[in-house]
Amino acid sequence: MMSHFLKRCGVILAFFISANSVAQTISGKVSDDTGPLPGASIVEKGTTNGTQTDFDGNFVLDLSNSNATLVVSYIGYSSQEITLNGNTQFNIILETDSQSLDEVVIIGYGQTQNKRTVSQAVNTISSNRIAALPVARPESALQGTAPGIVVVQNSGAPGSPLTIRLRGTATPGNSQPLFLVDGIQVPNIDFVNPSDIQSISTLKDAAASAIYGARAANGVVLVETKKGRRNTDKITVSIDGYTGFQDRVNTPDLMNTSQYVEYYNQYQTRVGGNTIAAADIPRLPNTNWYDVLYDNSSPKSFLNASVQGGGEKSNFLVSGSIFDQQGLIGGDAGKSGFERKTLNLNFGTEVVKNVNLNIGANLIRNTRQRLPGENDDTVGAGNPFNQLASLLPLFPVLDDAGNPFDVSAQNGPADVNGIAIPKINGPFNPIIPIEYSTIEDISDIKLFNIGASWNIMSDLTFNLGASYFENLTNTKSFQEAFDFRGDTVPNGVASLGTGTNQLDETQSNSRWSQIDATLTHKFDGLPDAHNLEMIVGTSFYERKFETFSRQAQGLLVNNFGDANFAQVGDQTNIITPFPDFSTKERLIAYFGRALYNYKEKYLFSASLRADASSKFGPGNRTGYFPSLSAGWVLSEEDWFGNNLFDLFKIRGSWGISGVDNIADDQYRATFSANSGSVISNQFIVGLNQNVLPNQDIKWEETTQANIGLDANLLNNSLGITLDYYTNTTNDILLNVGGSTAIGIPLAAQNVGEVKNSGFEALISYRKKYGSGFGWNANFNIAFNDNEVKDLGGLSALTSGTTLVFASPVSATSEGESIASFFGFKSNGVDSDGELIFEDLNGDGTINADDRQIIGNPLPDFTYGFNFGANYKGFDFSTFFYGSQGNDIFDATVRNDFAFSNRPASYLNNGIINVLGNVNESATLGEVSDFYVKDGSFLRLRTITLGYSIPDKFISNIGLSRARFYLTGENLFVITDYDGADPEIGQQNAANSLDIGIDRGFYPAPKTILFGFQLQF
Repeated sequence: MMSHFLKRCGVILAFFISANSVAQTISGKVSDDTGPLPGASIVEKGTTNGTQTDFDGNFVLDLSNSNATLVVSYIGYSSQEITLNGNTQFNIILETDSQSLDEVVIIGYGQTQNKRTVSQAVNTISSNRIAALPVARPESALQGTAPGIVVVQNSGAPGSPLTIRLRGTATPGNSQPLFLVDGIQVPNIDFVNPSDIQSISTLKDAAASAIYGARAANGVVLVETKKGRRNTDKITVSIDGYTGFQDRVNTPDLMNTSQYVEYYNQYQTRVGGNTIAAADIPRLPNTNWYDVLYDNSSPKSFLNASVQGGGEKSNFLVSGSIFDQQGLIGGDAGKSGFERKTLNLNFGTEVVKNVNLNIGANLIRNTRQRLPGENDDTVGAGNPFNQLASLLPLFPVLDDAGNPFDVSAQNGPADVNGIAIPKINGPFNPIIPIEYSTIEDISDIKLFNIGASWNIMSDLTFNLGASYFENLTNTKSFQEAFDFRGDTVPNGVASLGTGTNQLDETQSNSRWSQIDATLTHKFDGLPDAHNLEMIVGTSFYERKFETFSRQAQGLLVNNFGDANFAQVGDQTNIITPFPDFSTKERLIAYFGRALYNYKEKYLFSASLRADASSKFGPGNRTGYFPSLSAGWVLSEEDWFGNNLFDLFKIRGSWGISGVDNIADDQYRATFSANSGSVISNQFIVGLNQNVLPNQDIKWEETTQANIGLDANLLNNSLGITLDYYTNTTNDILLNVGGSTAIGIPLAAQNVGEVKNSGFEALISYRKKYGSGFGWNANFNIAFNDNEVKDLGGLSALTSGTTLVFASPVSATSEGESIASFFGFKSNGVDSDGELIFEDLNGDGTINADDRQIIGNPLPDFTYGFNFGANYKGFDFSTFFYGSQGNDIFDATVRNDFAFSNRPASYLNNGIINVLGNVNESATLGEVSDFYVKDGSFLRLRTITLGYSIPDKFISNIGLSRARFYLTGENLFVITDYDGADPEIGQQNAANSLDIGIDRGFYPAPKTILFGFQLQF
């Protein structure tokens, strides 16, 4: 009986144990922002009980505890711990993990490594990071997100280009990096829809970039776009967008009416002129011209939609977007704005076993309206920017007749409300160019590519690809005819306006063709944990460029929309202001690279590329660009003791890369029909020689060395990356100017040497708690020292012309940084209010020989910091970017305009008052450090608060994700610079010799945006 009872008790106990061993069954799906993740791991925390997702990302798991915590992980993604809280159905979205040792690092030509095995200096920005920055241009996402990458706005105007530098300015010419989109070389990436980007990788050292040889000396930016994923159970539809408004951040502190009258009276008293009575000040206007010109609610919006999916053997993605930004100045009048429309199609399929075909097509239209001279001295139809700070607060915006008030002293004296006021000799009312001038650029961009991949064997793959890029840009500029005085022009006073209208049109077409073929062998059969991958390939590239211009006056219509050359009253008025121009260049390359590691502990890579460029003569056509890198993962050594470190790796690299950024046909004599003579009343076209050829011209080369350290600690919660580098550019390609005695310009020459050296650090930390709260922080900093070592016997290269000063303000000279500010150094102010210039050579005389370097527009270091947190559907992030040590040359004070306005600081700066005539001062009209100011700044790039609606509320309406957010961009800037914006890039994207000069700058706006992200 007793034994029978015990048996029954044992059966009952076993029943309860087995019943309780499956306390709950759960199911769900694991995805990322592009679709399902097959093979993701779901484990019951503290047990070995777990499963993996199927091809569709779905899973089912029986849990032993209804209060269990799930641990969800996938290679290259951040793991998540999820408490059940009574739920049985889960839709889990994983985010890419920049600190994961298995993070995929793209190094070009289809090759990838993981973070543990890469031995080059490569930074990658994920699609999640890009999505957190609502940028108009994808390049903006690089600013401050990784060390050693400097991105500076050339203008805050919508659609304006950016200055981008990877590890300093390597050459006085074009120092922009090489851009590739899905392996296709393109001139820039402003046409790419940011929502289409999967990742942006920057190859910063030669070991990473030398395989691209030609034009890789300034670094390489690789953009990988999103593709559809195969084996998905349904089509994924994503819609995201934002809308908001913009306003200006800072306003220069200029004199108001009472301050200006005080300063004006001081001058007039000194020279014996008439003053303005204090009692008359209340009757005068107090116009803030920045308030007049700038809008305070200019709209900005973006809308993107994509459809993607795939079956067992194919995948597809279709996306389209519209971005629209209205300018702060003239935007509401259609004179300043940027619109980008994109359509992206990508299709991949396995055509036969082991052979895959991928086809892509991108169609883009960029439309930009811009004002004359957004950051230069262009006068033309009128540049409002370099004259805005000169306008007096005493001026009304409109005169009594409702026309723009005539501010120019060239057109006679003026009075306001019966009070005589001064007028300025030179500028114009900025309302005029905004109202009567229109400039529009329309760029139709096409990018087509087709590629085939053949897996010959399991470890041998052949890839063949071809691409075509075209940018057809039409620029139309129209100056309306207007006259505010008509027939009532007083004797000796010019008419306020122009009696005829003018139409200018320029068309340029840039076409890039590329063919690549590679063979990749992964040696899977090697013994003893040896891993080797090799690639060999060839690349052919051709670029054609054509441009022509036409100009005419006297159109029968007087508005931008109807203006065309058919409307020119006298067709003989249609002229060609510049000669038509066309050029073609070709390049063919052969390359190879080997990647080796042993047990992912000892790392080695080597590459060699040979480039033959049509820009050089037969004797110097081919350049050879080798590279080597090595790494040692000490944390894999048994003796290391890696309880603290998940990864501790040291690495080093060396390599050479090249540049051929010069005009074509510099090595041979060519002729063009740019001249002629009138013979028998007929213009006969003649030929002239373009350049005196230089048959010895050859590749510019940059030799780079890098040592680095990568460390992950505390279960990969803390990541540290350190790099030190030196880059030396030799045989710099320069157009040194000048011409022969017979007037033929000299060809480019190989002269000079520039060295960049620096230190970079990236520190990141993340932490997630069982409660669901998580936070992360990232800090990066980069120091760079730029020095011109040699100019080949040339004197300093001067640059940076302005309308204010007769002398250039910048010079590139040996021993100094590129484009340093050059002028007189002052040592205080004398008793007469004159600047005391330093007598550099000690000869007792102040003259041009006493000029010296007075400032540097390049920063000592740049840095970025971001912080993020999330809890139960809420997410918060903020991102700061800073630049320290960069100087600005302030050319906004128009001393050359008599009686122009001044900064309020002039009231008590002790400088002589020469309001009516700058020539009364011996020093203020000279380029000096008086105009050099500290441009250091810390900018709040973005701050975002978002909320994702729980799945249980949206799944019944077909949504798998619904997130809404509020973002502030550029809300404030901390800086000592008193101008409109301290972030001032190059005047021209192709010219590194003109940077950091404020001639009147279109500032970046601050923006408030409301956005959403939906996925079905």
